Formats: sequence, structure tokens, C-alpha cells
Amino acid sequence: MPDQPTSPIITTNPELIPAVTTAIYTVELIGSYTARHVGSGLTVDLTSQRNRSTTKGPLSPLCRMLLDLGHDPSGKVHVIRRALDRDGHIPVFKRDRTLKTWAGADCVESETRSVRIVKHRPFSGTVEALHER
Repeated sequence: MPDQPTSPIITTNPELIPAVTTAIYTVELIGSYTARHVGSGLTVDLTSQRNRSTTKGPLSPLCRMLLDLGHDPSGKVHVIRRALDRDGHIPVFKRDRTLKTWAGADCVESETRSVRIVKHRPFSGTVEALHER
């Protein structure tokens, strides 16, 4: 009797399958001052702030808005930009970071320094003072 190929035995172990799936939020950068969440169409446009000596990027404010709307803070943010030399998009960063990480940071650029990521510091005292009047 000729040798017949044997099929491999496949078993699944429920303990090895991850139980938690992580949400992925795709954000498209449009120019230097606009970011759009692809899934919902939510857009942050900071074009009016471009003539200041120090500007902040639109990615972090968009992530803070998504958190305020109740999105998962542990979800990964995949940042893309439209490719100029071909159809489609290209990733901006080598690795994706969590929504909470981007919401807690700001990308700041000034006339004398290149883009850098700094910790987000809200102006809560200023906003409260305006509302008290």
C-alpha cells in the first residue's frame, strides 16, 4: 500500500488565543495643521494658528476629542498621510501608539526648534476664569 500523505493535526488552545482585541484608530494628516479620524470623519483644523511663533500639531487635540467621545484609551492610533508619488497612503510613524499616549502629548514646533513631543499641559485655570465672568 503506497504511503498516503497525512494531514497535520491542528488543535487550538483557548488559553493561547488573546481574549482582548485592540481598537485601531486611523488618523490622516492633511498638510501641517489638519488631522482627520477616518472612521468618523471628525476633523481638527488648526490652520488659523499657523502664523504664531510656536505651533502645535493637530494629532493630539484630535485624540483628546476621541477620548472625550468615549473611545477606548488603549486603542492604537495609526497615523497616515496621502502619498504624493503614487495612489494610496503611507504611514507617518514606524509604530502605532495608544490613544491615551497621543492625548497626553503635544507635537510642538517653533521658529528656532524642530518638531518635538512634549507633555500636554491644559489651560484649565484660564478657561475657568473666562466662564466665571
